[in-house]
Amino acid sequence: MRMIVAAAIGLSLTAASTASAQRPDRAVEQPVIRSMNWFGFVGGDDIRAACAPGGRNRIRLIYNGLWDTQVRTYEVFLQPDGTAGLNVGVLADQGDVAQLLLSSPSDITGPWRMKKGERLLDKAETRELIGLLEASAAFGPPLDGMKLPENDFWWTVASCRNGVWGFQAYHYPTDGFANVKFAEKLWSWDSVKVSINRPRKLVPAELRRDPLAPRGHLEQGPRWMLVVGKDGLRPR
Repeated sequence: MRMIVAAAIGLSLTAASTASAQRPDRAVEQPVIRSMNWFGFVGGDDIRAACAPGGRNRIRLIYNGLWDTQVRTYEVFLQPDGTAGLNVGVLADQGDVAQLLLSSPSDITGPWRMKKGERLLDKAETRELIGLLEASAAFGPPLDGMKLPENDFWWTVASCRNGVWGFQAYHYPTDGFANVKFAEKLWSWDSVKVSINRPRKLVPAELRRDPLAPRGHLEQGPRWMLVVGKDGLRPR
């Protein structure tokens, strides 16, 4: 088992060395890259940095269906002709390094790789999606101070449209996702063959025990939490 973990670390370091060659929207595929860049990815740091008049119009939606169970990412690239490219990424059953059973060395990072799908949205579909996002106040402003625990259901939306940065967040227990109008449409276009872990009522996040904690460990609550600011995520 020590050899497996050592090998995994070695491969992760190799992945880290090639991170600079990856496109910003692909910089979270490898496990170690994700661990370093995930919070910035959710916050749309790369989108915000490049957001300027005449720049690329794009939207990134993240659905946290409980971190240990499932995370779905939706990258929407708006085109001048009114169509849009939709890239989907799903992290599911990410597992525990200590429990890996490998059939070959190439499987080491398999459980943490994104499963991917894509779709071209025609003009009508793109208009429909933008309308649903606008009806959801998806382009901001967000609720300053909202907390997003890793073991709760939530959405974030980072966007740049016509040089204007926008950010929004929705936390399921807060309002039952009453303001989320776009989820069902996105999920209907989601071709990744991993069942959607739909939001449902749970014991409050702070009372749920970390499932990866050692046996007998009494610590409860989320292992990490994001906090929303006035126009994006607050620095960690």
